[in-house]
Amino acid sequence: MAGADRISALPEETKVFILSLLSFTDAVRTSVLSRSWRHLWTFLQHFNFDLDFGEGPVCSTEDLGRILSSLRGPICHFSLQCFLLAHQSSCVQHFLDLLFQKDGLGNLCVHCGGTVPQVLLPSFRLLKDLDLQWIDIILPDDFAGFDQLTSLKLHSVCISQTDMQSLIDGSKKLMSIELSFERLFTSQEDAAGEQPCSVIINCPLLKYLRFDFGEVKVEPQIISAPCLENVYVSASADYDFTREEFARVGAAALKFMPDIAHVWHLSLNFEVLMCLSKVDVPRTLRVHFRQLQCLKLIGPMYYVDERMFQVLHCLIRSMPFLENLELQCHEPPEYVDYAHNLHPRPLNEYKKEDGYLCLDQTVRRVAISVENLRVLEDLMWMIHFILVNANALELIEITYCTDRFKVKSRIIEELCQVEKASTNAHVVFEDINNVS
Repeated sequence: MAGADRISALPEETKVFILSLLSFTDAVRTSVLSRSWRHLWTFLQHFNFDLDFGEGPVCSTEDLGRILSSLRGPICHFSLQCFLLAHQSSCVQHFLDLLFQKDGLGNLCVHCGGTVPQVLLPSFRLLKDLDLQWIDIILPDDFAGFDQLTSLKLHSVCISQTDMQSLIDGSKKLMSIELSFERLFTSQEDAAGEQPCSVIINCPLLKYLRFDFGEVKVEPQIISAPCLENVYVSASADYDFTREEFARVGAAALKFMPDIAHVWHLSLNFEVLMCLSKVDVPRTLRVHFRQLQCLKLIGPMYYVDERMFQVLHCLIRSMPFLENLELQCHEPPEYVDYAHNLHPRPLNEYKKEDGYLCLDQTVRRVAISVENLRVLEDLMWMIHFILVNANALELIEITYCTDRFKVKSRIIEELCQVEKASTNAHVVFEDINNVS
């Protein structure tokens, strides 16, 4: 029939679904279409708000409060960015309380900044994903855990050791955990907090774990995680750390290695390698990663010296069935002095070495991602070492973020002159296709 409004004739559930595909601003604007559309947006269940760059119907905390109060149904997903928000504690707490009243929340993401707000985290009954950043967290006195929680991300949070342990122990369905602490309050805020705090992980379904060893003295301890497959260990180690601070983080990371020896995929940032290089790893690393198939090294290349090279030697020796090696490297901040960058030894001195079972049999692919040529030059010693020792190597793939058309001819010439252990080994530069 000509002129019929077929969309308005759709069931209400279908129209709400259509609104959920729009931005919140556009969804609210549909209220002017007709009387039947006027309040449909109040049945939406997924919300993403950025109060730092508010626009449309959400330009202030008051607007957001009114919107949350106006909603008629449960809120399933709520995401809030508020790095520049004034009076963060009271505002964020108000929003959380409104969400708790609505019930039904399954995904919660709140990223704050500036002054860290302190909030009492409600016991959301159906919560599955929790992502908090730069927040001081307090749990209710009667907190019994999140029965449905599968993903926990706490980045730069402040929380008591007791609450942190209750959060993990009370979430038996956790499959993914990411933890970094701005501060971990102990039951006894003693002296200078010389003794490290422990976070005990007993999660039968856990598959992914990311833990950051930073300035806060926190050490993870895995009691049981039989399904754990993927681990990312990082260290927020500032470039001006003292030797003692580097050694402390290195000792903590070294102590953690046996707990993750059964994983299939291990990622380390280069700060961890720097810290490990201060604790005499070649004589103390006794663990073997017998199931590990992929090792990924990530982060800024601050420097490479003889001791870091020994750490990498030791790690590769401990991974007998490694198949893939990935390096994602970029430059450190401009204020870092490169004058101390030292290569382990001249590149032409690398020789065939024994004791690397994975290099003899299983490593077939090395993927290297770099920002520019300077970072690639810092990695040349690793490329030489791999080419000389990897008997089963088939491909080294080097990709660029910038400067990809400025590969220096001397780098290619050096690679071509290397006496490769594998006759099938190729080195390929992205978009240049120079093959060694």
